[in-house]
Amino acid sequence: MRSSISNFDPTTNVPIATPAFVLRRATIAVITSVAVVLLGAELLSRYAFPRMSQIESRIEMDEREAMSIRNSDPGSPPTVLLIGNSLLLEGLDYPKIRTEMGSDARVVRFVIERTDYLDWYYGLRHMFGSGVRPSLVVLCLNLGQTVSSGTLGDYSARHLFGVSDVLSVAHEAGMDATRTSGLVLAHWSAFYASRETIRNFIFNKADPPYAAALHTLADNAVKPLPPDDELVREARARLSAIQQLCRQHNVELVLLIPPSLLRYNDLLASAASLQNIDFDYPLPFGTLGPTMFRPDGNHLNDKGAAVFTETIARCLRARLAKRK
Repeated sequence: MRSSISNFDPTTNVPIATPAFVLRRATIAVITSVAVVLLGAELLSRYAFPRMSQIESRIEMDEREAMSIRNSDPGSPPTVLLIGNSLLLEGLDYPKIRTEMGSDARVVRFVIERTDYLDWYYGLRHMFGSGVRPSLVVLCLNLGQTVSSGTLGDYSARHLFGVSDVLSVAHEAGMDATRTSGLVLAHWSAFYASRETIRNFIFNKADPPYAAALHTLADNAVKPLPPDDELVREARARLSAIQQLCRQHNVELVLLIPPSLLRYNDLLASAASLQNIDFDYPLPFGTLGPTMFRPDGNHLNDKGAAVFTETIARCLRARLAKRK
């Protein structure tokens, strides 16, 4: 019986492919090729990229250890979960504080650069829902990051948000339907969530000066802040919400206010005090000079980090002593 997808040459009785058959085969070939490329990109993003990128490897290690935290057994040291962004990453000597705290506490850091309040509010909600139960959560943010309505978007959808949190995050961040659907896709796809990180990694390797220029532009893109009373009011609402979240899961919250060359973090301390939020502000405005900061004026250098780490350890010991 002759095939319905081909004609036959009447002189040779050899089948000749019809245009429809050729188009169908080409379509299948294209779809198969795209599927293979996407599958390859997904596998590389999940398994190969963390081995190539120190940043990605560090974030995944932090995430695994944070997600492993469960209720401490009676008599065992309490667990302190330190969360935040690059201010904590650059300002905390992680190996040193773990050594200094010793058997007094298990200190676990979970840091993702460029994250803000919404990232960590919904990140904590997802972690608590997954059974994570530290003894103490220490959240390190400055005033601008506390009142920000931005998020790290797709990357946070992968590493911080639960799929049930996506709609709430999108609503609070003012996202449209396209960006919201992107969060859902990023939650399940490592490649989609990490595509910007992978691009930056390639830039850093292929053209370091160009990559450095892009990072400088991003670091200097600071939005003007509203009036002081509005900042304090918004900060109080945000801190109250995250404190309530922690209390619902019997977890103690402490706000760690990082040092700064600007006065705005004084307003964050005022907001925390007015809202009866436990906070540590060990190095208030004016304590550290410019020599303790990196050229960007926001992040601590090694000397500043050494001072900040010592003060964090001192504050933690004092708080843990009160729990005994």
